[in-house]
Amino acid sequence: MKITVLLVSAAFFAVICVPARADGTLRLSALLKEAREKNPGLSAVKYKYRAALERVPQAGALPAPMLMAGVQNLPVNSFEFDEDMMTSKMIGISQTFPFFGKRALREKAASEEARAVKGDYGEDALTLARDVKTVYFSLYRIKKDLDVLKKTGVLLESLKKIAQSRYSVGMGSMNDIIKTQLEQSLLIDRRLALRKEDRTERARLGALLGRNGPVEGTVEDIKPEPLALDSKNLAGAAIANRPEIMAASERIKKGETMMALAKKASLPDFTVTAQYMERDRQNDGVRPSDMVSAVVSINLPIWRKSKIEPGIREAALLKSAAEEERDAEESEIRARVESLVEQVNKDDRIIKLYRKVIIPEANDGINAGLAGYEVGKVQYIDLLDSIRTLLSYQTEYYNRIADRETKMADLEAADGRQPASEIVNK
Repeated sequence: MKITVLLVSAAFFAVICVPARADGTLRLSALLKEAREKNPGLSAVKYKYRAALERVPQAGALPAPMLMAGVQNLPVNSFEFDEDMMTSKMIGISQTFPFFGKRALREKAASEEARAVKGDYGEDALTLARDVKTVYFSLYRIKKDLDVLKKTGVLLESLKKIAQSRYSVGMGSMNDIIKTQLEQSLLIDRRLALRKEDRTERARLGALLGRNGPVEGTVEDIKPEPLALDSKNLAGAAIANRPEIMAASERIKKGETMMALAKKASLPDFTVTAQYMERDRQNDGVRPSDMVSAVVSINLPIWRKSKIEPGIREAALLKSAAEEERDAEESEIRARVESLVEQVNKDDRIIKLYRKVIIPEANDGINAGLAGYEVGKVQYIDLLDSIRTLLSYQTEYYNRIADRETKMADLEAADGRQPASEIVNK
């Protein structure tokens, strides 16, 4: 019996050291790739970026020319084309040319907006990756919690057998058996709750991947990677790499371009018109020659106080708003990165303490307690409390790992880096 107890206890502790591997493994890298390719929300932003690129040549194009056709100087008393030599049939075309530099500025502003939308796409891609990782690590936590409950169930079954053996020889109490059975029923309730949460998270992951149903398969085990940089360096990298900052910078450039364009609103545009007029043979037999005409006209941007100056102020205010948004984003990134780095470092210390000190000591206590309970030197309630405590430590250990990796996902999204966590195939 003692050998059986020791083997069960050793197997219970081994769950933190020997990760399970099953067919149908869910690999995080493959899930991230699928999400980038098939997530509907990200695809929508991608199409917006492509649409923004299509607006660039449109912004720099000339306005559509105008085609004219009609008659001129037609007598109203007869509506005849051969009574007056000034009567003619006319066809013409006109083209407006914006003042020099306006088209280039419009095209530049559209190009800057397209690059800003590209930054929006990159930011949404980072957010999507973070969300996929968050669900993945939640599934990891649930899997490990179920493993711990399974090992605890095996341990409680062994404890019940010892209690029954002791009761059969008059050394134990029926209450010990009943309490063990009650503890087993509580494990069943927790297992059912975890499986329900598992179904919810799988459905959530399926939605992120653009699937119509939940994701099936087993998540891989995780080996946390240490932080390579401190918060100051990570914040600097974030400001340099974050698509959100790139988008804000492009919108500041667009604001500068729109200011320059607004100032050119006081300069006139030119319209060139060419007409050809055909005249019929007159009733006296004379055939007058056809005529052509050409006209250059300009608009008169005279409404400076009510239109031009407000337009300049509007562009300046939009530029200032973009600058403030960029500064706010940079401040938020610095604060977020600093907070996450501190939390990850704290989690690393706690995870190490659980793995090297707390769980081994709790496991040794249970080994000694099982042996002592079998010979009547340890009280049942003390041993049951030790098992509960080990269960709590094991659960907290894996929860802390999952939470730490979730924070790392937040950190990777915050600084725009590639994933730092290593998914280990074993």
